[in-house]
Amino acid sequence: MIPETKVTIAIPTYNRSKLLKTSLKSALAQDYSDFQVLVLDNASSDDTEAVVRSFSDSRITYVRNDANIGIFGNWQRTIEINSSPYLSILSDDDILLPNFIRESVLGLDNHPNAGLSAALAEFIDTNGVLLQVKGTEFSDNLPQGLIEGLEFIHQIVDGRKWILRTSAVMFRASALKAVGGFDITHSKYLLDLNLYLRMATQFDFFFIAKQLAQVRFHVEQDSQVSFHSLSGTGALAVMAERTDAIAYLLQSPRAEDASYRRWLAERLLHISIRRSEFTSKLVPKLNLGWSERLEIAIREIAAVIPAGKHFILVDENQWGFDILPQFHPLPFLEHEGQYWGPPSDDQTAIRELERMRDCGASFMVIGWPAFWWLDYYSKLRNYLSSNFRCVLHNSRLVVFDLQP
Repeated sequence: MIPETKVTIAIPTYNRSKLLKTSLKSALAQDYSDFQVLVLDNASSDDTEAVVRSFSDSRITYVRNDANIGIFGNWQRTIEINSSPYLSILSDDDILLPNFIRESVLGLDNHPNAGLSAALAEFIDTNGVLLQVKGTEFSDNLPQGLIEGLEFIHQIVDGRKWILRTSAVMFRASALKAVGGFDITHSKYLLDLNLYLRMATQFDFFFIAKQLAQVRFHVEQDSQVSFHSLSGTGALAVMAERTDAIAYLLQSPRAEDASYRRWLAERLLHISIRRSEFTSKLVPKLNLGWSERLEIAIREIAAVIPAGKHFILVDENQWGFDILPQFHPLPFLEHEGQYWGPPSDDQTAIRELERMRDCGASFMVIGWPAFWWLDYYSKLRNYLSSNFRCVLHNSRLVVFDLQP
């Protein structure tokens, strides 16, 4: 029988007994009294059970599956077995900092319409050493305080890379049941994002501006392979989830505004292009080859930009600046005529754009290798769309005439 407590920390696990021991210690070290730890062993073949039993702590409940039911099945069981109003799912290789429960409960208690609370996380390697990374290397800066669920979805569609680390999230159990728990609509590696988007259609989110967990990165993680290898499908799955997010917004009261529907249509078309781009990388014969696409793009540039004009070329430095000798392409960002890498933020991009306009740049050409800019630098995208005429937009190029 699972005891009733205010909070359940569930740890789904499989064959990670050494790291599980560290995760368990961090859960039991919380500065909060009314909680239990639920370990769901997915039929491990190592000494997982012995490690759990070695704690001899009445707050721990150990449940072993007779057979391995997969990540989805084991995570879904955390919802089915949980008897607490609040549930947190701690990965068996991550660590909770001592005040995680207290801060998370406070946020949910004070905001009854919030379906979850989400804190910040530190990043550690296999040995538990803190990784020194920039905030935007893994995620955009998360918001603070309460945010409307539909606004969360809007920001994801707009291009925000808000990554909620599951180990730093606490769910309201009633909200989980209201949306049906986890699903694997597009990818088994995006159980979390899929859930967050569906939950945001009904509930608000509360963000805690404190680091309350440590997330471990190591090479054998499925998510690392999915998002950081040439054959990975993670980016493709993200585009699919964002397409669903547009559908959620179309079903919302926000879509009553015609201008908002037009904006959603523009985002849908762009996300669809990017989704096809990722699909083509996995299925090479599905679309034109790189060289053929570039040849077509060069002809299209020459057709819309008068010869002799200076234009800004945003191509991630992949096309080369000798592709159109009759023009004067300028790298972006640039320093003394050389490519200087992507801008650090939207403000830098807009400032450099205006500086280069003052120096004679008449057009901006964004090639498909840099289409991600139109998501990530959403303020730059909106600045271009609001101030300049788009003279060409297809699956290879987006061209803006920079004359007012």
